Amino acid sequence: MRALPVTLTAAFAALLLLTACDDGAPAEGKGKAEDRKPAACETGQVRLEAGPASTAPADGDTGEVPVTVLNEGGTCLLDGTPEVFLAGASDSETVEVPLTEGARPQQITLAEGETTSFVVTYVRGTSFNPADLHFAVAPGPETKKIPWTYGGIAPTEDGGYEMSVSPYQQTGD
Repeated sequence: MRALPVTLTAAFAALLLLTACDDGAPAEGKGKAEDRKPAACETGQVRLEAGPASTAPADGDTGEVPVTVLNEGGTCLLDGTPEVFLAGASDSETVEVPLTEGARPQQITLAEGETTSFVVTYVRGTSFNPADLHFAVAPGPETKKIPWTYGGIAPTEDGGYEMSVSPYQQTGD
């Protein structure tokens, strides 16, 4: 039986060691384009538009206000739920709008010019009279503001207000 030359044996052993270190994952930054997620959307790159609303005409009636979110920047990812609060005149009182009971967060990729939406549902009343709806893509100081022209909000028995916000909803195709 012939013996392999020492240099060939050493080269073979080195090759085995090098291939054993490869975990099969793509090198950082070199994955497939479809495997990479876009950057998170930022509040400053979107525009809001409310309506047309199904307003609550009288105290005790339920109204719905759809809000469209238009991406005016590059492709980005909305991950989670809309951060929405209503504010009284001169931001005298601000109230966070809770997520609709049982709703689940959504993950939506928005290309430039694409839209998504969410819906604010409320029961009309006289307990809280908001002046503006504030929206943020994620928690933080930057918000977008649109006028609230849909009347007051009724109270709940636990001291809150009868209102909720849906998760983001895919629009278009």
